[in-house]
Amino acid sequence: MKLHPLLIVLLLTTLAGFASGLLLPYMLPLRPSAPLHLIFALGIMPLIMGAMTYFVPVLTRTRTAEPLSLVPALLALGAGIVLSFSLFFSFALYPFGAVAGLIAALWLSIWMQRRKRQTLGRPHPGLLWYQLALLALILGLLSILAGYLLPDQWTQLRRLHLHLNLLGFVGLTALGTLRVLLPTTGGYADPEAGPWLMRQWPWITAGAGLIAAGAAWSPALSLLGLLLWLPPLGQLLRSLLITHRRAVWQAHGASTSLATAVSGLLILLLSGTAHAFGLLNASNTTQAFIPLFLLPLVTGAATHLLPLWITSAGDNSREQALRKRLGRHSAVRATLFLLGGALILADQNWGLVPILLALLHFLSAVLFSLRSKS
Repeated sequence: MKLHPLLIVLLLTTLAGFASGLLLPYMLPLRPSAPLHLIFALGIMPLIMGAMTYFVPVLTRTRTAEPLSLVPALLALGAGIVLSFSLFFSFALYPFGAVAGLIAALWLSIWMQRRKRQTLGRPHPGLLWYQLALLALILGLLSILAGYLLPDQWTQLRRLHLHLNLLGFVGLTALGTLRVLLPTTGGYADPEAGPWLMRQWPWITAGAGLIAAGAAWSPALSLLGLLLWLPPLGQLLRSLLITHRRAVWQAHGASTSLATAVSGLLILLLSGTAHAFGLLNASNTTQAFIPLFLLPLVTGAATHLLPLWITSAGDNSREQALRKRLGRHSAVRATLFLLGGALILADQNWGLVPILLALLHFLSAVLFSLRSKS
């Protein structure tokens, strides 16, 4: 099996997970974790693992990923199916899904470490961010398994699990990728990308851990974690809003969506702190993570990467045409995602409307691009 078809399937699964996870709470009486796991466990986790498999050979300057390296992403997809099924129908299956996800994360970590040893010279610093992200996922899955075995600690360990997954696994992966992908999509040189990744990983990693621990046990720890995140995130935003603003902020293209994800992440960090001190509803903050961060992140990355996965090598004209189609009106989509996220934070359910409109617009562009392939 080749990697590109799998990545396309994982992207379509993620987009379907977004749509169903956003709509189902308004259609069926479900526990809050069920639709969220459609998005995170069934969509985001397998997609990230597949994307890591795609990027690691580039970061380590090694050969293209071999067929066996696809197993973790496929296993993660299976874990997501079991987890989602358990939350909809039988909670007793939940530990089996978590164990499958844990095996997938450990497998991919071992494969990544082997590729690191094969690197000629030093690997790209983005590899370290991927390894730390997988470590956060492993700890997050272990914490939810511990919560299953220790029911009196379930609430605290569930919060730890949630934040290790969102800010640890997703956050570290996204920032490690964005710092490299933004200059590529914006068409500008950024010699500070590598040094930034090497300087900031201890602060971002420690901050994610403190925010997760604080969500479980102490708001003061969350505040300390936020203080560690703000300087590196502020530096990145400054380069996007001031230094490279003309290259990044365009009416069309991937860079606007990706930069919007960084802005949305800052909003989420501040809203999470407000929640820690009782000023915002916790479920609203978690729900807003989807349109403020995940949707602009996934749509922006897919705008740039999907044409690479669809077209044959060397077909640059078709690749650029597909990228132009997918990136059309990205600024409008990003604005709708931000608007919907802000409305959800304000406890306005109709914020779902602009989110779904933007998601439907992008999904139609993806399907049209895939149809033109055949």
